[in-house]
Parts: sequence; structure tokens; C-alpha cells
Amino acid sequence: MNFQDVEMHQQAQDVAPPPRLITDQNRAKHARRQRRLLLVEEDELAMAEWRRRHPEDVANEEAFWARRREETAKRREERLDMRRRKALALSQCEIVENGGQSIFSSDDDRWEDMWLNTSDQTSKDGDDDDDDDWE
Repeated sequence: MNFQDVEMHQQAQDVAPPPRLITDQNRAKHARRQRRLLLVEEDELAMAEWRRRHPEDVANEEAFWARRREETAKRREERLDMRRRKALALSQCEIVENGGQSIFSSDDDRWEDMWLNTSDQTSKDGDDDDDDDWE
């Protein structure tokens, strides 16, 4: 609907020419789409009314999604850091295997970074110690 002066679907239908429907199947499909569109409009009106009556719920929802975005960004940054650390440890291991000199000392904790799990299927809290199940 590209009518600038109408707000509701029904108003647009009043000024629009009738659709060209060829078969009964097209008419039925068109009727189903019209019912869905009316339901969507009613839902949008109900949600607008809810937001008007309950601004605290809107604020709580916005705060929730802001926290989720921050947590997601933090997890993404942590995974990227783990990938970098693992890549560095693996590159140092390869250097040593080829007879070169590593920047890590032999007792450096960074050697353990080569065993980091860097998949995206890690748990939210990062506690993937399931070693107790092996006993």
C-alpha cells in the first residue's frame, strides 16, 4: 500500500481498485491473506496500547535486550581472545618443532593455551569441565 494519506489497511482498500482475481483458488488465497493482515494490524494496535499503558514494561524489555547485547559482545570478545591465544601457542609449538626458538619459556602457562576449546558451541558460563564424567 503506497498511499500517503491513509493509516489503516481498510482505508487503503477503500481507495484502491479491486484486486484482479482470476480463480476461486486465487480468491481464497487473497481472503486468507486479508484475514492475516487484519490480525497483524489488530496485534500492532494492541501492542501500541500496551506500550502506552505500561511504559515500565517497555523500559524493562529495553534494559533486558541492552544487557543481552552487552553479554553477547563480551562473549564474542572472549572467544576472539581465546582464538588469538591458541593461535599464538600453536605457532610457537610449530616453531619449536621446526628447530626454532620460542618466545615462551619452558614453564610458561601460555603453552596450555594450545588446548583451548575455541568452538562457538561453548556454554554460556565457559565452564566446560566435563572430565568428571570419564571416571
